[in-house]
Amino acid sequence: DEETISNLISFGFNRPHVLKALEATDGNLERAADWLFNHPEEMETNSAEVSENSSQPNRLRDGCGKYELVAFISHMGSNANVGHYVAHIKKDNQWVIFNDEKVAKSENPPKDLAYLYFYKRV
Repeated sequence: DEETISNLISFGFNRPHVLKALEATDGNLERAADWLFNHPEEMETNSAEVSENSSQPNRLRDGCGKYELVAFISHMGSNANVGHYVAHIKKDNQWVIFNDEKVAKSENPPKDLAYLYFYKRV
C-alpha cells in the first residue's frame, strides 16, 4: 500500500527500489526495510532506477546511499520481563559489548537478535 511505500521512501530509498524490496518480501514492511539495507548490490544493478532528482547513479541528493552498521542494542534474558539491554558498538573495526559496567571485545556479536540498529553513511 502507499503508506508502506512512503514509510520506506522516508529512509532515503527511491520508489523503484522500495517496490523491488516489497516484492521480494511479500509486502512486509519490516522485512522490506531489512532487505533494502542488506542488499545494496541490488540498488547498483540498474542505474536507470535512480531518483529523478539525481544525475549520478546510486547517489542521493545529499551524498552516497551506502551505510555501515556501527552499533546495535539487544536484550539479554529469557523474556522482556527478565534481563536487560546491552549495546554492541563497532570501534576500530572490532565489536565491543557494553554490559552495565563491563566492557569487552565481542567475538560473535548477535546482530540478528538486535532490537535497534545504528548505521552511518560511508
